[in-house]
Amino acid sequence: MPTPAEIAEKFSAIDAHDDTVEGFVLHPAEKRGAKARVEVTLFRHWLGTRRVLTFTDCRNLDLVVDGDVLRGNAPNNTAVLEATADADQIVAVMRRHRRSWNVSYEKTIDPMPGKLAAAGSSVLFRVRLFGGVLVVVARSFTVKRLPKSQATDHL
Repeated sequence: MPTPAEIAEKFSAIDAHDDTVEGFVLHPAEKRGAKARVEVTLFRHWLGTRRVLTFTDCRNLDLVVDGDVLRGNAPNNTAVLEATADADQIVAVMRRHRRSWNVSYEKTIDPMPGKLAAAGSSVLFRVRLFGGVLVVVARSFTVKRLPKSQATDHL
């Protein structure tokens, strides 16, 4: 299994500049022990190809998009894919997200210590858009190229 640093380097090497982001899908864990995943569909309009980025074993997700700015930059609205395995940055995202949980825990069942302990085996992924950013803390990712027949249909 590649290290988080190797995973981050591989993700950051993907060229997605000027792709069109077509959608984000969150598949939350449906039971204890299951893992959430996030999918991002990117369309490379000048080649007629689609890719689906899937983030696996997701721990945190943050999506900020200005629809007007994103639309104004369409179809070329994807800036860059970035990732880091820096545990300090990952911990900072996890701590910042805690304020949005809308739930409090007794100290004995608080999930934060476990999340922080997993920071060293996680990667902080960023899908930077011209109009926003998707931030995902996850263990890994995959890229699936859709067949040409699916690439020419709208999702």
